[in-house]
Amino acid sequence: MSDESRSPLRALVANRRSTRATPPAAPRLHVALWVCVALLGLVLAAYLASLLVRPGDPYWTWLDGWVICAVELSGSALCIARGLAGRPIRTAPLALGFGLLALAFGQMVLTVQSIGGATPPDSSLADVFSLIFYPLAYVAAVIYMRGDVGSLTPSKWLDGSIAGLGAAAVCAAFVFHGMMKDSNSNQLPAVTTLAHPIGDLLLLSLVVGGCAVLPGRRKAPWLLLAGGITLAVVGDTASLLQNSFGATRAGFILHAIAWPVATVLASMAAWMRVRPANPLTAPKPTGFSVPLCAAGAALVILVLGSLQSVGRVAIGLSAATLLVVGIRLLFSVRQIQILSHERHRQAVTDDLTGLSNRRHLFVVLDSFFTENDDTLAAGRSLAFLFIDLNHFKEVNDSFGHPAGDELLRQVGARLSSSLRHSDLLVRIGGDEFAVVLVDGDAAYAKQVAQRVTDSLAEPFLLDVVSASISASIGIAMAPADATYGAGLVWCADVAMYRAKLGNIPYAMFERALDEEGDQMRRLEELQAGIAQGDLVLHYQPQLTLGTGEILAVEALLRWAHPRLGLLPPDNFLPIAEEGGLMDTITAWVLDEAAAQCMAWRENGRPLSMAVNVSPNTLLAPGFVEMVRSCLDHHDLAPENLVLELTESSVIEDLDSVARVITELREVGVLVSIDDFGAGVTSLAHLSSLAVGELKLDRSFLAGLVGSERERESDLVRSTIELGHAMGLRIVAEGIEDRGTLELLRQLGCDVAQGYFISRPRPANELIFRPRMSVVRHQPASDGRGEDPGYFGPERRGLVR
Repeated sequence: MSDESRSPLRALVANRRSTRATPPAAPRLHVALWVCVALLGLVLAAYLASLLVRPGDPYWTWLDGWVICAVELSGSALCIARGLAGRPIRTAPLALGFGLLALAFGQMVLTVQSIGGATPPDSSLADVFSLIFYPLAYVAAVIYMRGDVGSLTPSKWLDGSIAGLGAAAVCAAFVFHGMMKDSNSNQLPAVTTLAHPIGDLLLLSLVVGGCAVLPGRRKAPWLLLAGGITLAVVGDTASLLQNSFGATRAGFILHAIAWPVATVLASMAAWMRVRPANPLTAPKPTGFSVPLCAAGAALVILVLGSLQSVGRVAIGLSAATLLVVGIRLLFSVRQIQILSHERHRQAVTDDLTGLSNRRHLFVVLDSFFTENDDTLAAGRSLAFLFIDLNHFKEVNDSFGHPAGDELLRQVGARLSSSLRHSDLLVRIGGDEFAVVLVDGDAAYAKQVAQRVTDSLAEPFLLDVVSASISASIGIAMAPADATYGAGLVWCADVAMYRAKLGNIPYAMFERALDEEGDQMRRLEELQAGIAQGDLVLHYQPQLTLGTGEILAVEALLRWAHPRLGLLPPDNFLPIAEEGGLMDTITAWVLDEAAAQCMAWRENGRPLSMAVNVSPNTLLAPGFVEMVRSCLDHHDLAPENLVLELTESSVIEDLDSVARVITELREVGVLVSIDDFGAGVTSLAHLSSLAVGELKLDRSFLAGLVGSERERESDLVRSTIELGHAMGLRIVAEGIEDRGTLELLRQLGCDVAQGYFISRPRPANELIFRPRMSVVRHQPASDGRGEDPGYFGPERRGLVR
């Protein structure tokens, strides 16, 4: 066998040299390393077994001395080899390795002094070697931590300090109380006795603090190092207690095995590979478990200190730990405030241009319309400009996306310079911008549109090229053109499209021109929206007045338009009717509503589902079969589906509608007449239909809270009684206050529906309050000037 194979250090260094020329040798190097570690582990296991089985506590020089020296020398050699194997040479493993080498030399001195059964002196050269270990270990730990942690933020410093101080407090609680008894004299042995536990305590604090601040993937080497240092502390503590309170077998075993195991663990930590972080995965934050445990331990020590003596050092370290905890809490509160502000800023800011984004736009519009009902009535107005850049796509395609991004940033800056400080500029998305002019009239809106047009006239410099673009602007006014946010954006968008088609800079919304001219474009968008899944259903509960239960919901269609936001059906169903899309939309609504109804029923909510059907779809060939197939597909009982037809549509073709209603009734589906009272139809016209429900229109109930309340109440009561005589269930919709709800209950109405009970919501946001009795004899206000509604304070005003 060669000399290189006999010496792990020389072998590893030789392998390092050969690795430079032949990279495949690196795996063999690590195999040899872990074989050495495994052999050292077997030696230590055999040594521990001998300690457990040998009689008494005899000191065997060859085993307790020379074998342990060989183990510690091998461990230090592995660490030094790790430092030499790095390119460039790694300081941390070298410092740790030379520190362990000093410990091994100290062990060799003690072994020599113990030959022939002699007792080593209390202070000798061995203590000098062992004390050299600590400063070198401190240097290695700090270098490791700086390399793995990177920049140490104040929060990491505080977390590490808490963990380190807490660990030191725990150590001091067990060690220093007995140690101080042996250190009252000024003799050298007392000094060396104090030096070892203090060195262990400081080193343990440093390593535990490192565990607290290192990210998860970096902790494995530190955990090994912390485990080794902890064993060393336990061994030195056992030695101290042996001297203070008498020798014990357990103390002898711990003192004998601790440092050899610590040396092997430290050498393993030096060689352990850390898997590189995945650049596609966000780094995990450091955890709070170690600092939290340290703070808890410090608190326990302070509590125990009030009951019994645990030592002034432990008390001081515990108090320092909790002081740093307090500083960390104050720092965390400040960080949370900064983070909350930053998240809010990012949520309402466009990353590219730094302008407000679409989310902020609708927050502003919704706030204006929902909180300014009185000011709108008093004449307050808002002007909205929808800006679409012309030829931006050509610039983006010709010069690339970086040039397009730079162009958008410059456009944002120019548009901002055209506005007042109080005006709001928003980037909606892509090449679309918007301007909100609160309290701006049509004349001022046109002035702003002209200034925007003039600001874009000068070419834009993009690196080595210049680009010229223009804009088409649509202007809409609130409340003249729309009384809600999405409607206002839609009006301005329609006007912008007319300006683009007419090749003019800007155009005001004109209902007579824009509603007719925009239908083809909106129909194309609706077709794309159906294909992309932009249609959604919201659900409005129906309250059974006799029991206070929610036993049915109505499915209400919405279109999540990519630019205009969530549109109600009145904004697109007429277009869908003209474009022949109603059959497709109705089939989707029936399928989606039936699936949701069945999901609720399977989860223990026995609900029925009401769905609106247009007259053309009702009379289309195969409609009844489509309904039957939908019910069979979702295993939904027919009596749990209600199809609603408007009063006016029924009368237009009474005979054909009556035939289809009869077929649906034979299937088991209940048919409801919606919006009754909005037209001139009497119940006599409906007596020949196999309907099962009558829905009173909100206009029919408007007089219940007006000056004609008594006369209107008699009319509603008569309608309800006549409907009951015909076997119909009566549903009142549009309930927006407590008084109307209570009056309808007194008049004998069966079911109520409206914003006072609940607004339409997505399925996952719907609120159910089963078995609630209808409120009686309670004030109609919550004391703040607003009726909180049947479902409580979440109701905020009425939107019509």
